[in-house]
Amino acid sequence: MVALLYPAMYYHEDIEIEGNVSKRLWHNITSYVESCVLDFEPKCKKISIKPRCFSDAEKSKYLHVGTGFSGGVDSFSTVTDNFFNNEDNDYKIDILFFFHVGQYGNVNKKETWERAENRFSITKKFANEAKIPWSILMSSNLFDFYLPRWEYDVGLFCRVASILVFQKVLKRYYVSNDYSYGELRRMNFALGGECIAEYAEAWLLSLFSTSTLDILSDGIQFKRSDKIQRIKDNPFVQKYLNVCVDTSEEHTGATNCSCCRKCLETQFALDCAGVLSNFSNVFDVKKYKKNIFKYECHIVKHYGKNTFDTDNVNFARAKGKKLPSNLTANIACTVYRVAHIFKVALTNPKKVFHRLFSKGFGV
Repeated sequence: MVALLYPAMYYHEDIEIEGNVSKRLWHNITSYVESCVLDFEPKCKKISIKPRCFSDAEKSKYLHVGTGFSGGVDSFSTVTDNFFNNEDNDYKIDILFFFHVGQYGNVNKKETWERAENRFSITKKFANEAKIPWSILMSSNLFDFYLPRWEYDVGLFCRVASILVFQKVLKRYYVSNDYSYGELRRMNFALGGECIAEYAEAWLLSLFSTSTLDILSDGIQFKRSDKIQRIKDNPFVQKYLNVCVDTSEEHTGATNCSCCRKCLETQFALDCAGVLSNFSNVFDVKKYKKNIFKYECHIVKHYGKNTFDTDNVNFARAKGKKLPSNLTANIACTVYRVAHIFKVALTNPKKVFHRLFSKGFGV
């Protein structure tokens, strides 16, 4: 199921499995992983996956902790933390795996085997010297069904499928990661991310799961505009939708102010979807129309820099909505910014002085 997911989605073919699969794995793939693939490769298509039955792997009496090992920096870091510096048998590595599933070339070629076996010899020698009990080479013709580029694009699927082959004897498996949390944070923040949830929620939540409770990140399979499309016709949404983030002293009720960032963002998407009038009970549409040009200039100016602004611009264009040009947006934003500075200067000159000399005004 995991191994053939990407080829099946790429060639628009459903998967039928004459065997049993984990219901949890099937649910996660059909609910979340497929959407991840669709966002990665537009040529792919969501497919149907039909197993014969659901069941979990019957675990062996003796369970092990494994990791893939190639001799690289990431591999040695994982082994250092989870073998040399760990004495807890529930978490200490006792198996090193070397998966030969396409990353070294065509598995049918002699030179590919030589390359893989030479590299596995490093794994085996290291395991013997470090007294790690097991080192295992697994080879597969799986990559015969993949296009050459796919090793770089979705080689992860091949490796995960290889891990699952051994699920009966494994209780834990460490996958060595390339990037640190800080590097992922910087990549996300470069696109306008502001809080820890915006860059780490997808994997942090799973780390808070226990052996008896799964905590899943739901909604990650949809963009905000997709979610708007999915809920816009629900009468309960039209009656109770509340997105406001206005925390000013003037706004203390549980209503939408209709002009804060979140209110404008949501109304704009509803407007593009052609259903804003259906939400007149929860939004003051007059306030929205008063601020719409300013908001449109803002999202055009920040296109490609902020996730939600970019999504709304793409959604508007897909719906045929005309937006201000880049030149108009930049000029308007500058005018609005200067006007705001003068307004604040008249009412609170100390605040302007502080911003000007300590933080800068920013955009």
